[in-house]
Amino acid sequence: MKKTTLNIVLAVHCFFFSATAQDKSTASGLRIGDQVPDVIINNIINYKDANGQPATTAKISDFKGKLLILDFWATWCSPCVAMIPKMDSLQTEFSGKLQFLSVTYQSEKESISFLKKLEKQKSHHYNLPNAVADEKLSKLFPHTYLPHYVWIDASGKVKAITGFQEVSYNNIKKAIEKQYTRLAEKTEAPQVAFDKSTPLLIDGNGGDKSKLLYHSILCPYIDGLELAGDFSADSLHGRKISIRNANLAWLYQVAYSENGHVFNEMNTVFAVADSSRLTSSKVGKAYRDWLQAGNGFCYELIIPPAIMKQGNKIMQQDLLRYFSRYSAQIEQREEYCLVLKRTSSTDKLKSSGGKPHIDLDRFGYQLHNTTIGNLLYRLNFTQRTPLYLIDETGYNGKVDLTIQASLPDVSAVNKELERYDLTFEKSKRKREVLVIRDTQ
Repeated sequence: MKKTTLNIVLAVHCFFFSATAQDKSTASGLRIGDQVPDVIINNIINYKDANGQPATTAKISDFKGKLLILDFWATWCSPCVAMIPKMDSLQTEFSGKLQFLSVTYQSEKESISFLKKLEKQKSHHYNLPNAVADEKLSKLFPHTYLPHYVWIDASGKVKAITGFQEVSYNNIKKAIEKQYTRLAEKTEAPQVAFDKSTPLLIDGNGGDKSKLLYHSILCPYIDGLELAGDFSADSLHGRKISIRNANLAWLYQVAYSENGHVFNEMNTVFAVADSSRLTSSKVGKAYRDWLQAGNGFCYELIIPPAIMKQGNKIMQQDLLRYFSRYSAQIEQREEYCLVLKRTSSTDKLKSSGGKPHIDLDRFGYQLHNTTIGNLLYRLNFTQRTPLYLIDETGYNGKVDLTIQASLPDVSAVNKELERYDLTFEKSKRKREVLVIRDTQ
């Protein structure tokens, strides 16, 4: 029995995040105006105590007399990472009066590895302590969306719970000087119970049946569900496509990604009068609000093995039926692309063998005993590249590559590729694009 399963959780907009599961006694957590208990915080890295000595533990009372801002974050959260330099700068600006304490559920190994890469990329060390493998603070301040900031005043009381937009010089200055202004409070939708192994909305899974619009199932945005997709197919159970809280463009891109084609923002053309109903560049709460305003959808299709190969066509038909104002089709168009070419006939790519492995992150790419096509496929599908990537190396064998740079910095990537006699060139090529049009 052949089975394929793929799970995707989108972190571009970052705020869909289930923190540590809460029991009923702590689900509500502390609120604005509450006194924070003097808990012991463990597993702190990059921290020095009041005497300037390295330490791995602290108590809330250790920060008495300062404005303490807890920064709940994760390495995969783009807005969280973008805030690191800003928090470091603000902490320096208000030295002795302000303390940021970053908090993550992720392990020490995972956090340190990420932060070292980030500091190398930025050529700067960030003096922000980080509580890793956290369970205690997330129980005191349960949350669904990242980033998440808890402002605790010099006496240990919660003064604000905000998103990243409120973390500014002026707001911090006023808080330190006790000139309190009401900051926009970050609100949390109640977490919805969801089991991805059973149908969406059936028997209350992920919401109630009143939200059903169409079956296979189509329903609007559901508060508390992550923005994610699960795709599985096997000869015993058939095929399942499950997408939660996605914009309409992603639904079309999934529906038409078949027979080796993969469509995303890089190869989708919006030939419509108003593309803001299909996709958005908003992030954080603004993006969530946009989805909630009639632009987010959940779709699920479950079909038996006999027709599992027809899954994409069925999904395309569902979209055509319900969203009749649009049509979509695949077209050949000449577009600018980044074309990967060899600069010599010398083979500097051949793999030494061993277990196939590919590792991609924002700092670079590492391939071992796998193909160039595999790398470009992964980059086009999972990462934002400045242009669509095409392989014209003609090299079909397995390769070993280590690239300590990443797109969209093409010049930095090309400098790394020089070691392998490879280069990316910007050039027009005919390629298949997904075109979404108005029908009216």
